[in-house]
Amino acid sequence: MNTLEIGKAELRRKGKKVAILAFGSLVDAAEQAAQQIDASVVNMRFVKPLDTTLIRQLADEHDLLITIEENAVMGGAGSAVNEYLREIGHDVAIRLMGLPDKFIDHGVHKQMLSDCGLDANGIIDVINRYFPA
Repeated sequence: MNTLEIGKAELRRKGKKVAILAFGSLVDAAEQAAQQIDASVVNMRFVKPLDTTLIRQLADEHDLLITIEENAVMGGAGSAVNEYLREIGHDVAIRLMGLPDKFIDHGVHKQMLSDCGLDANGIIDVINRYFPA
């Protein structure tokens, strides 16, 4: 039996310039995007405690970190990652992706995520804005 170490994230894919730190249900979308753009993907698994060792390593090895979560950005998991990086004085570029701070109409879950940019296409759009062709 494999035991899950508390506070330990899981590196699912090693890529180049971009690392996607996925929290919760958005790991699959992160992996789909990463296959198209050769990005690293991490299943963060825990918000508290954060895997600060892996976050620092990813920040050292990548030009851009993207956090993605099915939660509000303000005060969310991505904010915690950003706070940690600023606390240690790391200046890696970071983009936080999450739910907008507004009412979202009810609907089909997958479509709602897509409407919020929280799917593979939305992740790729953010990366393409950072690294224009």
